[in-house]
Amino acid sequence: MSVRADSSSGSSRPWRGVGADERQARRREQLIEAGFALMGTDGAASVTMRGVCRQAKLTERYFYESFRNREQLLVAVLEQVARQGQAVLVTALEEPRGDATDLTRRAVAAFTEFVTADPRRGRVLFVESLAAPELTSRGAELVEEFTATIALALRTPTLAGAGADEQDVDLNAQAVFGALAYLFQAWLGGRVRIDRARFVEHVVQVIEQLARASSHSAAG
Repeated sequence: MSVRADSSSGSSRPWRGVGADERQARRREQLIEAGFALMGTDGAASVTMRGVCRQAKLTERYFYESFRNREQLLVAVLEQVARQGQAVLVTALEEPRGDATDLTRRAVAAFTEFVTADPRRGRVLFVESLAAPELTSRGAELVEEFTATIALALRTPTLAGAGADEQDVDLNAQAVFGALAYLFQAWLGGRVRIDRARFVEHVVQVIEQLARASSHSAAG
């Protein structure tokens, strides 16, 4: 009887001490995790509503409780992974110790650990976000959020250079994101075969080189 009461439509009664809103939030998280498992392993094209429900061990009714369609679920998966990655960067950038190079290396190493600790994260961020048409619009918005985070680091005078203005920083943040996206895509995909330490060091040097680009004085 308890199971039927929990699954009855519109029930707001606590079940085993858990309220209806919390149960719904948990089911939504189960669906996102299931979508992440499928998307990060076989790609966005493999994600179906029924497949996600099987993976999450939930009925189809619960899918539509949280998402209008599979496209909305794909966006939720991408957003969750992007937010996690962005949080890793922000945490690394907020540490006060060291100079600009130390800061950059710490951030790159932390982010590299994030995407290699679970390879599905890298696939969602650097492969599916670029290849899945359902993610194009939201993916572009998330790129802007990532570049804003990168710009925080590039505003360090010893990294960006004393003569850099805000437009230099914004342009360089875009360039850094583009370079890093393709570098990580190539490395995680096995097209670039070097160890992690060398990859991190190379990425750090790419960031430092791009961060110094300035058209401010020439435009003036």
